[in-house]
Amino acid sequence: MRWLALWGTLLAVCFAAISASTLYGTRQDAGQAARAASANLSLMVATNIERDVERIDISLQAVIDNLRRPDIQGLSEELRHLVLFDRIDHTRGLGAVLVVDAKGDVIHNSSMPRRPAMNLAQRDYFQALRNAPSQSLYIAPPVKTELTGLWVIPVARRIILADGSFGGMVVGSMRVAHLERLFEQLELGNAGSLKLLRADGTIMARFPEAGSALGQRLQNVSLFEQFPGKPTGHFDGPGRLTGVSRLYAYHAVGALPLVVVVGLAHADIYAAWYVKALIIGLIMAASLIATVVLVWLLRSELQRRVAAERAASRNERRYRLLAENSVDTIVMSGADGRVSYISPAIVDVLGWTPADIEGKRISDFVHKDHLMVLDDQRTDASAPATLTFPARHRDGQWIWLEARVRRLSGDIDGASYISNVRDVSGRKKAEQALEAANAQLQAMAATDALTNLANRRRFDETLDREWRRSIRDGTELALLLIDADHFKALNDYYGHQQGDIYLKAIAGIIQDCIRRPGDMAARYGGEEFAVLLPRTSADGALILAEKIRCAVHDAQIPHVKGTRGVMTVSIGVYSLAPADGQSAADLVKRADAALYSAKHAGRNRSCQFQGQALPETAAP
Repeated sequence: MRWLALWGTLLAVCFAAISASTLYGTRQDAGQAARAASANLSLMVATNIERDVERIDISLQAVIDNLRRPDIQGLSEELRHLVLFDRIDHTRGLGAVLVVDAKGDVIHNSSMPRRPAMNLAQRDYFQALRNAPSQSLYIAPPVKTELTGLWVIPVARRIILADGSFGGMVVGSMRVAHLERLFEQLELGNAGSLKLLRADGTIMARFPEAGSALGQRLQNVSLFEQFPGKPTGHFDGPGRLTGVSRLYAYHAVGALPLVVVVGLAHADIYAAWYVKALIIGLIMAASLIATVVLVWLLRSELQRRVAAERAASRNERRYRLLAENSVDTIVMSGADGRVSYISPAIVDVLGWTPADIEGKRISDFVHKDHLMVLDDQRTDASAPATLTFPARHRDGQWIWLEARVRRLSGDIDGASYISNVRDVSGRKKAEQALEAANAQLQAMAATDALTNLANRRRFDETLDREWRRSIRDGTELALLLIDADHFKALNDYYGHQQGDIYLKAIAGIIQDCIRRPGDMAARYGGEEFAVLLPRTSADGALILAEKIRCAVHDAQIPHVKGTRGVMTVSIGVYSLAPADGQSAADLVKRADAALYSAKHAGRNRSCQFQGQALPETAAP
């Protein structure tokens, strides 16, 4: 049948196309999740840097305010030094603070009260503040200090005299090492990068650390095709220093001439996708081979072909359920579980705004049955770890979340943990649907397609299991072997399709007669059926056999080739308590011998095997 072979080929092609489409969809989802994650990271880093610069600027403003105090000039040099720099906040990476007069001479130094002579008139930030009256705060490219050998970013503020003229400047320094420590705490993957740039392309800080690149100016970079016109965005490209292909997300640092650029390597983004693609590819290849073999073996049976089409349809739905779309949310929390920061992406996941959650405990939003998981994680020093739990949506629903939790090396704004949280409700539903599909496939593999009774394989497995149980418990095990009388003559007269209808009718009658949950009816082969009866004596088995035989006869199924004009069955009955030296095959052989005796004695009767004597019931 060429059309059947063509149908099998077309089915294989369609199945491959569906699998390819599913793989493409999951790849797109991975890219979308990476774009969201990189955007969240760039926003978080930009917000932290903006806060640091703001604190430095507040410290510089405090020094300027102290300089304007009329009583400061009458103080001794030590007291004047204490008054000038008493409000400086060194906790956020601020280095020494210098006061420079209009000529560029350093007149005060926060780290050395007795200052050596130093002139900064040639520094670019001094000239920028002196030559541009509108410039109040200036962030200079990073420099390497001569005294400590550390990289710092100068932050200078103009001093304006009472007459509005230039009176010098106050300059502080942000330690680049402080920024690098901040960058190290972020999850960037194996080949990710993070850079802080000035608006002119100068590298201010970078992770992984590359001291030789600091202060270099990047030119012809894809970033500046969008920035500063767009304060935030994405672009793809190779790293200028490493050549690694990455997805970049950038975010302007408030109104400052700075931009944070987060790069996630494409190899890290799609690592999980490659594994999934391999697994799905193997499943697809195995499914294609199975489909082709099934088509060629069962090409003459329309029912089997329909079953194969339904199986292919179920597989298609299963793979579609595997496609997930999740958006990461960044959460910072303290040791007591209280949230200090949560990114705006939580709105899309749970409907809550950051203001609704910040300041509250994570346990307020987690299902009570999973609070123990969170408590165990907070006491476990082996973080990072991945946790899965249901969280309460704003509308009252429970949404399954997956959190990648990492314990911080130290508290940052009261936070001891940082977590990447994503919605995995789709994956949970897919897992449940996959379990249901697998259970249905297992049921089909153990069921006879024509009669819906257990097939021969399932019968053999059940017989072996019940035989061993009977030996263990010392109970009897009975078997009925049932054969449709004159079935060959029926097929010759009515045709095979009508014969299949008769077999279905007999199977339904047998199933209706079985009441106990442990009893099992199976199609043994052709027109033969078997009924396995655990914990049943010979008399009890004979009663059930008669019930089945009479029910088939009373159904009055027409059979002009039968001895009575209706369909009848012959039944062989045997029951025994298994003993050492016996096997399940002995039960089958003796029940078959009893069936042979029933057919030999005229059919439409039930016979019980009793050695040489074979008592039989009378036919109605």
